[in-house]
This record gives sequence, C-alpha cells and structure tokens, in this order.
Amino acid sequence: MKTSIITTLAAAGILAAGMAAAGAQQLTGRYTVIGDNGNGTGYRGVAVISGTAGGNCGIRWAIPNTPPTQGFCMRQGNVLSAAYKLGEAVGLVVYRINDDGTLDGTWTIAGQEGVGRERLVPAQ
Repeated sequence: MKTSIITTLAAAGILAAGMAAAGAQQLTGRYTVIGDNGNGTGYRGVAVISGTAGGNCGIRWAIPNTPPTQGFCMRQGNVLSAAYKLGEAVGLVVYRINDDGTLDGTWTIAGQEGVGRERLVPAQ
C-alpha cells in the first residue's frame, strides 16, 4: 500500500512539473504569421516576440503592404494578449499558447466591425 501511495505521489509530482514546464515555455523569438482578416482575405508575414521577463513583452509584426506594427503584450498562463497601434487605430489580439509552441489568436481593431484570426508558428 505504501509503495502504491509513493508511486502515485511521484507520478503526480512529475505530471505537475511537466504541466508547469509547458506553461512556462519561452515565447521569445521569430514566428511565421498566417492570418485571416475579418473580410475573409488572408495575409502572411513575420512576428517577433521579445523581452518576456516578468510576463511582459514586446511584439512586432511585419506584414507585406501594411505599416510595421509594434505592440506590447502580457502573458497569463497559456494566454498571451497584446495591444498594438496600426496607423491611428488601436487593436487587441488574444492568443492561446499551444503545447507545440504555436499561438492561435483572434484580433480586432477599435471602431471596426468584425474580428480576424491569426496563427503564429515558430520559425525554423
């Protein structure tokens, strides 16, 4: 009985450590951007996430035919939220951080109807 309790506790500790490691995965780096605008048109580009110390970070998008966009972000668990400015408009994107390192997000721009979708894939 003691062996089974110790084995169960050890397994629970390993599982908790694995879950903590997955939640603490580093997000800094370069990503391929694959997105869809609210009107159904698609886009591709590059995003770079930097400075994730303390849960805060910067994010920069480079999308062809779009002005370079800089934002700031905050992580909480498996969610990364970012506010950004696109020209004079203010936007918000909320990403779910997946176990495989990809980020799946939904974004919107203040004063505009509709939402877009965006996936960030770590660049190889």
